[in-house]
Amino acid sequence: MSLKRICIPVFIFLNISLINCGSVLTTEVFEIVIDQAWFNWTNWTFNANPTQFIYQPSLSGAPDLPDWINYIYNDQRNVGYLYGVPPNTAMEVTLDIVGLNRKTYKTEQRQLTITVVEKLNPAKYEVELKIDNLNVEDMFDVDRMDRLKDVFKKHLWNDSEEDLYMTYLASAIDLGARLPLNPKEGEGVVLRLGSKAPFSEELAKLQDEVRPLLKVSPCPRDFKRTSVERYFREAGFALDWCSFSLISTMQDPELPLEDLAKSSEQKLIKNQWNAYSKNDVPQRSYVHEFLFTILVPMFVMTILAVLLSLILCFHHEGIQDPLSEEYFENLYHICTDYVSSKRMENSSIAEITQYATINRVTYTLRSLSNQRDFTCLSPEMTGGSQSHTNSPTSTISRGIHCRPSPPPYIKPKFSAEF
Repeated sequence: MSLKRICIPVFIFLNISLINCGSVLTTEVFEIVIDQAWFNWTNWTFNANPTQFIYQPSLSGAPDLPDWINYIYNDQRNVGYLYGVPPNTAMEVTLDIVGLNRKTYKTEQRQLTITVVEKLNPAKYEVELKIDNLNVEDMFDVDRMDRLKDVFKKHLWNDSEEDLYMTYLASAIDLGARLPLNPKEGEGVVLRLGSKAPFSEELAKLQDEVRPLLKVSPCPRDFKRTSVERYFREAGFALDWCSFSLISTMQDPELPLEDLAKSSEQKLIKNQWNAYSKNDVPQRSYVHEFLFTILVPMFVMTILAVLLSLILCFHHEGIQDPLSEEYFENLYHICTDYVSSKRMENSSIAEITQYATINRVTYTLRSLSNQRDFTCLSPEMTGGSQSHTNSPTSTISRGIHCRPSPPPYIKPKFSAEF
């Protein structure tokens, strides 16, 4: 029973309705906002938490969106955005938008129809910018977008006042940039503003001014300044001038619009790094290095050894050295004589050492025996010899038969006359 309670809410789909968002123009960025009002959740969930709703768009009958449509979700506003640039072909696309209430597990589906219409008088000149302090969803703010356009209309591109519009929009992270160290900072956004009016002199001067910065990659924030930096700073935009460029589609008028779009897209992602697959990595053979480092030195060494051997063999008869010949002829006798002499020296040294040791031991025993005899004799036997042991102050030990010493002499206190 518990298993059924868990699985039943997940697989239930309720109402499916069709929504027509109207038409979108080619070469122009569009955005579609997805919120809880699409699914009529505002009527019965007025006090609900907006974070409990999530949305998942996809192409009808497919698991993902077309390559020209992107989707992001804004956590601050709790809404989703569908944006992109339509292709240069008129078509009609149907999307499936699935909404999920994570609190009640209620799921609903809506179908969205997008009609692509060709734009009259498309842009022929484009300005590419990279803004560091903003995200993609920030560019959907109408007031912020108008401030950016006013900078170009009033200061840099006066002729584009009538038809200036955004022709490209992408996240800098999707194009290969790194995430900022501070999470509160913007990830960065790359966009293009296009118009049919030619570039002004101000834009041409700005292009020449930032040309030395194009070689710097990556371009650090707050590192560079330009003469028009103040206009963008006042409007709240921090531009990466290393990515500033001017793009003109008038370089080849006969080029189709599809090829122009492809070429412009390739220019945009030229700095994006694509990892090589394992099959694309070239295979390298180390046979030549092995032959050069191992076999060649061995071959040269062999040739030198052979040449030296031949020289010694063929020129040996021409070398006359009587002393050397006599030495080699008598080499055996010289060695035997040397060994015999060494053996005799060792034996004589051993005999001398042995004799000296025996003589030393004999002398020591004899001296000890004599000393014992003299110390044990009586005074009568040694009367003829003078010994220091008879002295009263002597500390030399006496024999057991020796007479005790007389008392020490003491001078009388009084004279004899008294």
